[in-house]
Amino acid sequence: MKPLFLFRLILDLLAVSLMLAAFAYNWFGNAAHEIIGTLMFVLLISHNVFNRRWYGVVAKGWREPRSIFSKSITLCLLVMMVGLLITSVIISQTVFDFLSLRSTFTVRQVHALIAYLILLIVALHVGLQWSMIMQVIAQVVRVNTNTRILSLALRSLALLIAIYGVHSLFVIEIGPKLRMETTFGFWDFEAAAFEFILRHAAVIAFCAMIAHYGLKLLNRYKRDRRVPGITE
Repeated sequence: MKPLFLFRLILDLLAVSLMLAAFAYNWFGNAAHEIIGTLMFVLLISHNVFNRRWYGVVAKGWREPRSIFSKSITLCLLVMMVGLLITSVIISQTVFDFLSLRSTFTVRQVHALIAYLILLIVALHVGLQWSMIMQVIAQVVRVNTNTRILSLALRSLALLIAIYGVHSLFVIEIGPKLRMETTFGFWDFEAAAFEFILRHAAVIAFCAMIAHYGLKLLNRYKRDRRVPGITE
């Protein structure tokens, strides 16, 4: 494995970690939240620089279901990130306070909405690369993931995480947040800070599984269409 490739993965993991930390607004406070968000955007810029070749091929391959699926998710993520950046600058009270932009309650609501949409879309984006990520992890820890026992264990673990992720969608009230509803459920970080991070990570893992197995289904559909005698 090339050191540069591993370095890029570490930066991406750090960006996801900062995103999770940014959701703990009531724990860290506004100033830390803005600093964390700014660092996350710096890492996202580096991510786009490393993957700049993608912009040269984004207009190609839209006839393939797999390409449509993956590129649609990535483009949605790009649009949402731009929206998050714009709203972040508008409502900033620390990092961009010198701009003296006018903030409103509606803009803050939109900012929160976009943030949770990004949580879900980032998870789908991670799922697109899940096979590659698992290969890297297997190389780092030097484990053969092709054995039947280990495959069964990993699938069982994935099922448990998926169940926990679905439950977490309701616990952290993703639905009301996406509907921009005012909720009165405040997380007790003094008692359950680790659970907060774990539940958000479980949501990411669950959505990543959806993207991962969605790609597998698309690949199977494409393969079946090529089998002689099978018609649409």
